[in-house]
Amino acid sequence: MVENTIQEILETEAKADEIMQEAKAQCCKILEEAKIKAESILKEEDERIKEFTWQEREKAQEEGYLTKQHAQSMMQKEIQALKELALRKQDEAICAVISQLV
Repeated sequence: MVENTIQEILETEAKADEIMQEAKAQCCKILEEAKIKAESILKEEDERIKEFTWQEREKAQEEGYLTKQHAQSMMQKEIQALKELALRKQDEAICAVISQLV
């Protein structure tokens, strides 16, 4: 009877050790899978952020280009208006000088 009990205890301990080893192996496997999944998620997020940043940079460059073009256009119009005003003033000045001479 005692031998049977001792045998059962030894078998139970062996089973417990086996279960512990399986649990440790499964734990390591789960941790490794979680690590791989986390690395994959981080890589995907990194790529998404890079793509978003690139698109935003492209938009900013396009907006900057359009703003520059608009400013240049406005500046050209202002220059042209100033040239026309200068020509009118020049003609007025010439007429004033001639009228003073005559």
